[in-house]
Amino acid sequence: MQVHLTDNEVYTDIVFDSRHVGAPGLAHGGAVSAACDDLFGFTLWIARRPAVTRSLTVEYLAPVALGQTHRITAHIVKQSGRAIHVAASGTSSSTTCFTASAIFIEVP
Repeated sequence: MQVHLTDNEVYTDIVFDSRHVGAPGLAHGGAVSAACDDLFGFTLWIARRPAVTRSLTVEYLAPVALGQTHRITAHIVKQSGRAIHVAASGTSSSTTCFTASAIFIEVP
């Protein structure tokens, strides 16, 4: 996964392939979830704090086709104490296929 950083978000362009198949022609939800969790880890560049995933939720809004580029964009929603709340969306051809949110907990 090649990740890009802007002032307040990170993003990646990912193509799910036959290694990620769920239903025929579609990415497995677990592969989509793993990609979101991995990208969320890079939001820690913005937070400048080491943290681990506490919870992760993915909502699948449209089929995630294999062989198509999906842009996943993530940002920090808020920081509260040791908790870092993040959100993301995954789009392909201007269609939002999934959204995700997570809570990370800062570790020493």
